Amino acid sequence: MDRQERTLNVVKALNSYNSGNIPMHKLLDEVCDFFDFIKDEELDDSDKRFLIYLSNKVGVPQYYDVLDKFNSSYSSSIDDENIGLSTFSSLFYESSLFTDEDSKLHKFQMDILNLFEVQKQNRYFLSASTSFGKTHLVYEVIKKMKYKNIVLIFPSIALLSENLSKIKEGRIVFPLDYKIHTLSDIDSDYGIYNIFIFTPERFLSFLDKNNTSLLIDFIFVDEVYKIDNGYVIDDEAKENERDVAYRMAIFYGLSQYTKVDLLLAGPYIEIFEKKSPGYNPSFDLFLNDFKITKLLRNEYEIVKVSKTEIENVKTEINIDGVNFDFTKKKTKRSRMQEILDQILLADENAIVYCNTQANAEKVANEYERSNIDTNFFQAFIDHLKNKYDNRWVVIESLEKGIAVHHGVVPKYIQKEIVNLFNTKESNVNILTSTTTITEGVNTTAKNMIVYKSEKGAGTNGKPLLTFDAKNIAGRAGRFMEHFKGRVISLEEEFLNVINEVGNQIEHKNYQLLNERKEIDDEMTPLEYLNETSKQRLAEIKILQEDRDIPEEILSQFKVISKRDKIKIYDAINNLNAESHKRINTLIHDLNSGPFLVLNQIGFQEILDVIKELTIENNNLYFLIERKYNTKKGETFSVLIASLVSYIYNGYEGVYSYNFKRLMDNINKRAEDATKKNKLFDIEKETKNAVNSAMRITSTLVFNTFKYQLVKYIGVFNLMYKFYISKQQNKDFADVIGIDKLLIKLEYNAFTPEARTASDYGVPQNIINYYDSNNESERRRLLDRFDNYEKQIYQRIKKIIEE
Repeated sequence: MDRQERTLNVVKALNSYNSGNIPMHKLLDEVCDFFDFIKDEELDDSDKRFLIYLSNKVGVPQYYDVLDKFNSSYSSSIDDENIGLSTFSSLFYESSLFTDEDSKLHKFQMDILNLFEVQKQNRYFLSASTSFGKTHLVYEVIKKMKYKNIVLIFPSIALLSENLSKIKEGRIVFPLDYKIHTLSDIDSDYGIYNIFIFTPERFLSFLDKNNTSLLIDFIFVDEVYKIDNGYVIDDEAKENERDVAYRMAIFYGLSQYTKVDLLLAGPYIEIFEKKSPGYNPSFDLFLNDFKITKLLRNEYEIVKVSKTEIENVKTEINIDGVNFDFTKKKTKRSRMQEILDQILLADENAIVYCNTQANAEKVANEYERSNIDTNFFQAFIDHLKNKYDNRWVVIESLEKGIAVHHGVVPKYIQKEIVNLFNTKESNVNILTSTTTITEGVNTTAKNMIVYKSEKGAGTNGKPLLTFDAKNIAGRAGRFMEHFKGRVISLEEEFLNVINEVGNQIEHKNYQLLNERKEIDDEMTPLEYLNETSKQRLAEIKILQEDRDIPEEILSQFKVISKRDKIKIYDAINNLNAESHKRINTLIHDLNSGPFLVLNQIGFQEILDVIKELTIENNNLYFLIERKYNTKKGETFSVLIASLVSYIYNGYEGVYSYNFKRLMDNINKRAEDATKKNKLFDIEKETKNAVNSAMRITSTLVFNTFKYQLVKYIGVFNLMYKFYISKQQNKDFADVIGIDKLLIKLEYNAFTPEARTASDYGVPQNIINYYDSNNESERRRLLDRFDNYEKQIYQRIKKIIEE
């Protein structure tokens, strides 16, 4: 299609819109197409005037602004003599979209910003495309409204640290001098103006500990679809009840701060009309209850995304200007090779969505590409080789310019991988990933390649929902980087799913359910409680009164039910004198010196108390239930062996333990094969063991220890300290417990500086540096930093130490 025909098409679309025959989002699609074509063309003043008019007509003047990114010889300026009334009118409209001299919104963002008004309650639910710019809009709301105390809730530590970085590095500038907080256990270290950046779990912890008169003026909740477990697409976090944490954060936040302004946001959330088939009123009832107004903007794709499946294509095909030849390429591996080869030849980048961690590693490993120039990130490669097994697929793939990103790659490596992928000069322009990349991680990906149209594998595998597919596809193309993104699916099913009507979001606390978990009872309005829930609430009240447990104690650790907390209290109350002595020894050893010492006998007592509560968490329950015998004849849960290894030898110690265990099995199989004269590829099996050991170790450290174990032993700590306060007639705050162990597991650090560094995502040596209060020890650690650690230290020094 030539330039004249394309221009005619966009003019026709413009006329159709002006006549009311097509909606704005259809015109947006046509304009994106036109700008994507015209970006490589020679432009004269008349072309520029038309493009200025066109971009402002659809309310996205940024389309014209970014043309110079694609053509180094292009100049956006227009001869002053050639500015007519139409161009002047467009530029005048564009000026209305500026919020300050450095920030400009598009029309659809500005429409929402204008809804926020001083001296009225502003509560909105926004569902919009991934390219809409929801987080940027939030910062503009804060600037406009000049809120005093603000809570920003993000789904992951990665997004928490990304937004912390934006503010600390000056990429977001506020008119007020906000003090930034990311830790939930601050006491009174508040500024006049405060921004709290939390995950839902940290916000709940903040509510538990914040007994001051501090009032929150504005709450923003990102990825709010997680209130519905059916919408939770990340199977890798392994955090049970994530939907509960989200619902609790919103419910208790709005309950405690009754006058707070609110913005709930998420991508592509399905909201049905009342007359639609399958309509469920629960989410509407929730919005109405808290006077939250719906803002549905899913149809406005600020970056257009084309979607093509090539499962059955056996010929040459052109997809948005790039030629692919699938004539002789029938296997997934050969087709993936062709797709990525041609994308790289077109000087573009791509994310490959995979259903499992193993497949993300497999695709990266199988892609054939000569080693690239790694000078740009050689310090990072050298750091990884020094810290980890050089046969790890993450290292081998990076040397080919391919990044692997999934939930159990250590967090600071995930962060650096995304940075490299987003930096063109790095040559890391292919990224294989699981659902972790759809959890709000921002990339510059032009292309999204769908390897498998499902989540997980085997008995745990599930088909993608329409919401999942839209969220994955929405990662193709980035506003201010591209006009169009490209999705290529190796399976036809992906496009079938994405074109279906999705599932409506639901709110469990606004449904008349026959079954509801007890933890939801207190968040459910009275009219939606069935008799079972009412009876349970009455029982809990009696149990609480019988034991004289104050509400401020029992209401902490909200993601664990009150009944379960009472069970823990009763179990502690029923421990014999010897068990209490062992736990006291554990607490004494934990708190008696600068180093963390874990008394295994005392810790086993705690595991025995919490074990039944973990039964729904299969992995943690198995690690507690399964026992081993020591040479001294003691019996401990296998979890303790791994935990001790982690505390004393760090991540590397746990990896060595797991790798040795896998290699023992491989060597035995190799011996059996030799005896039977069978071939056995020990080199391949060893490499597989390296990658398996890394996944097992990361899952244990970053999921089991950091989230699940902390949650359950945290409840034990709460109830044990309360028990001791009653027995010894002490103030609860004066009782010493296992808090030091809890902090170690959650942050792998103790000082506020070190915990912030841990959140930010840095190598352990830098965390250790900030964890030391000894200047000579700090100097010694600083001298031992490798080149990469020195770079990261300089990058975050101001952020951490400010």
